[in-house]
Amino acid sequence: MLILMGMAVGVTGCKSSAKSASGDSARPRGVDQYIAGVQLYKKGDKDGARSQLVEATRLNPNLIMPRIMLGDMYRDEGKYDDAVKQFERVTKMDPYYASNWYKLGVGYQLGQKLKQAAASYQRALDLKPDDSKSNMNLGLVYLYTGDRDKALAYAQKATEMDPSSAAAWSNLGITYDARGEYARGEEAYRKSVDLDPNNPASLANLATNLMAQNKGSDAAEIMKRAVGISNTPALRKRYGDALAKAERYDQAVQQYNEALKLDPRYYPAMNEIGFARITQFRKGFDMDDSKRTDALAMWKKSLDVNQNQPKVEAAIKQWAQGAQNLSQ
Repeated sequence: MLILMGMAVGVTGCKSSAKSASGDSARPRGVDQYIAGVQLYKKGDKDGARSQLVEATRLNPNLIMPRIMLGDMYRDEGKYDDAVKQFERVTKMDPYYASNWYKLGVGYQLGQKLKQAAASYQRALDLKPDDSKSNMNLGLVYLYTGDRDKALAYAQKATEMDPSSAAAWSNLGITYDARGEYARGEEAYRKSVDLDPNNPASLANLATNLMAQNKGSDAAEIMKRAVGISNTPALRKRYGDALAKAERYDQAVQQYNEALKLDPRYYPAMNEIGFARITQFRKGFDMDDSKRTDALAMWKKSLDVNQNQPKVEAAIKQWAQGAQNLSQ
């Protein structure tokens, strides 16, 4: 989210004393370019906005707001190193504003620089201890680095600081799941979904939690809601996983095929078709060999897309040998 702040401009270390023709103080250099950048962004011209913002920082390196806006844009575009450069400069110019450190932490975190991210979030919390987002993200960083106790402490604090944050509750659920505390995770996810019923990521997290508790039918109902909101290959595949967990294998295969309609090269769905068919083959006491051959064909197709799949290679070897044993 870009911070426009009503066209406000933060200036640090600028001592321009230029005068206009009427004798009034002129604007600091670069402000006009910043304003033009904001206006272009609002019109949807991101390239033009970026050019104006870059020019604003060139004309006046000490303008804060163009750098914040550029950092937000770079982050949203996936250019995390460029975003970090802007926010590193901002925190040097204005180290007493918690939001600057938070944004720097997000850039580091998205760029997988977790040690730097943790330090930035901690600086944000030193300035604003009750900030829910900094607590939540610091908890996630600790979770990624394996410190589950600290992860839980910060995740819990995030929900205490902002009980209305669906994201905070969902991330608390992720933390509980990582600790194997699935009942508590389910409770957290359900609070998240109550707050934001149309968030497919939270619904998918809840479904995964339910599958871990062997509640496949419940998970399938949740995923049916999720794909109704966002029809993506990954969510269709997760829907299929839930149905497979409920031992509804033909319906699971239907969902995996729906995923492949959306992306014919989505090999995770190919793999799960194979495993669903093999399960049916085994449950049928190896009587329907078409299930086994369907599985082998799908796994081989998956390897054509991604050759680096040892688990699939092992499955092919195992069940191809199974055909030889049946013929003896």
